[in-house]
Amino acid sequence: MNRFEVKHVPEDFLVRECVAVRLVQQEVATHQFWLLRKCGYTTMEAVRGIADELGVPEGSVGYCGLKDEDGVTEQLISIPITIPVDAVKRLEVREGSRWYYVQPYGFGDAALRVGQMEGNSFKIILRNLEGRHLDGFFARKKINFMFLNYFDTQRFGVPGGPHHSHLVGAAMTNGDWDDARQKLIELNSPESRLAANWSGASRDFFFQLDGRVRSFFPAAYASFMWNNELAGLVDATAMEGIHRMTVDGIDFTYLDDTSATAGVLSARYELPIKRYSFEDHAVARSASVRATVAQTVIEVAGRADDEYFQGRKRVELSFFLPSGSYATAAVRQLALQIA
Repeated sequence: MNRFEVKHVPEDFLVRECVAVRLVQQEVATHQFWLLRKCGYTTMEAVRGIADELGVPEGSVGYCGLKDEDGVTEQLISIPITIPVDAVKRLEVREGSRWYYVQPYGFGDAALRVGQMEGNSFKIILRNLEGRHLDGFFARKKINFMFLNYFDTQRFGVPGGPHHSHLVGAAMTNGDWDDARQKLIELNSPESRLAANWSGASRDFFFQLDGRVRSFFPAAYASFMWNNELAGLVDATAMEGIHRMTVDGIDFTYLDDTSATAGVLSARYELPIKRYSFEDHAVARSASVRATVAQTVIEVAGRADDEYFQGRKRVELSFFLPSGSYATAAVRQLALQIA
């Protein structure tokens, strides 16, 4: 696989959440909407900081989806209308290369909720390319692209830590709360510090967390199991062009040809996925489905000499993905197709 660079600097990976919200006049609004721009913070970490600064419960700051800390991301958040606008305007944190701040967006009559968004727009710079790539694969202005719709490694951990969020979730669903808290401590995530400092029962630690944070870990477990199902489908469907790789401790089975990926789509366009939630302090299970293959149109621009890698090239890719699909998973499969 070609060793081009992704996320060489945070500004190389721009993400903007896409969600359609109805705006109302401030006089009849129940919530105010703000655009949260951040770098180096997870969504949950930034929301926790915003809630602390405003003196409101974490759950009262609404959001639609989780955005990586490893890049520059933009997403809407909702805050109760009872919080003075001037207090929100002052929200800005800068800690070295890590930062976040908010910009006014409008007013609404409902809080934002997880899963409400339509998808995400991406603008990504690939670096350290050979000149032949700009004359070959990236010579086209638009690329029709299909890729296996894996949950990517961000689902299972943060940079610099073991990617074991699914193990936390597995322990939670099995009711092994001490093991779940210990595995969370080992993740090196913002929540790890909270778990390490907790002095009470492990079960109580998880149930005092914001419900959206608590649900993330069993969701990661469900995602891990679904990835295994998709890998098995690829093995059963494809005859050639199969590539196996391990990224941050997570195994993937990829294909190096779009037509082969289309074959997976033809065989099974979706696979079932389990959903876990905790109601009345007990685990509840439900069923859903997820598309096996995602499709997008990649717009190619910004072809130039790479200012970071002497003698190499860079290119900028812009595309939209539906909610739940990962740009890094798309780029990883794209790398297999660049001859």
